[in-house]
Amino acid sequence: MNLIWSKLLKNKAIRKALLIHLRSYYFHEFNFSIPLGNEYWVNLWENDAYDSFSEIFIQQEYSTYIPDQPLDRILDLGAHYGYFSLWLQSKRPQNQIHSTMVEPSQRCRRSLARLIEQPQLKPRFKYLQSAVSDPSKESTKFFERPFMGGSMFESSNIEDSYEVKSLKASDILNKEFQAFDLVKCDLEGAEWHLLTNYSEILLQSKFLLMEWHSWHLGGGGVVQIEKKLNDLEFNILRSSSPAKAVGREGEVGLFLAKNLNFEN
Repeated sequence: MNLIWSKLLKNKAIRKALLIHLRSYYFHEFNFSIPLGNEYWVNLWENDAYDSFSEIFIQQEYSTYIPDQPLDRILDLGAHYGYFSLWLQSKRPQNQIHSTMVEPSQRCRRSLARLIEQPQLKPRFKYLQSAVSDPSKESTKFFERPFMGGSMFESSNIEDSYEVKSLKASDILNKEFQAFDLVKCDLEGAEWHLLTNYSEILLQSKFLLMEWHSWHLGGGGVVQIEKKLNDLEFNILRSSSPAKAVGREGEVGLFLAKNLNFEN
């Protein structure tokens, strides 16, 4: 058998076809992982994981937006592969961070399930496969795309979609977690749902770190988001300049806001 495989793999075209197939369907079986220090590791289990890894761990896109205060309880909305929560924990090894990660994508399920089983994170990291949407509805349609592009917004009539459970405030606020030090939000346009349907969660949170998208369902771009935050009595502490979105019309940006009425 080894001789047969040896002869087959000498053919460049066969090797190329085999590698393409393995990368597409069995990438997780390569079991790639990178040490972060302090006994934390990041798994690269999907073939688009490098994009998210680069943004968070190499480009450090969130580094200047993290408040210099204890952040023991975080809510990670739009967690993708859980890299933000893992990055924050690796940066603050002196803290035992508890993270509730919410992500609707089926593509991310395998990596998140593996992440929360890491001995040094279990049971502090938890994962819910749910979508920030209209909580009065049992489920919502989610459009799966690679490279952090999955969302509730259809971009063509040939995209794959499936129904995902709608997140309820009661899924988050319970006897164990009644308040959060930080809510991180990267919802690819569903941030208006967060501001209008989940104010109960936001009012029990000290800081909000949000990546906003001008095409959100409110229809008023970042100005409308800022007004809504003001209504909820959040003060924006730091914000980025709007940037042109990649792959579609519109703008994106990032800000950190503080809940002026939060009580420890």
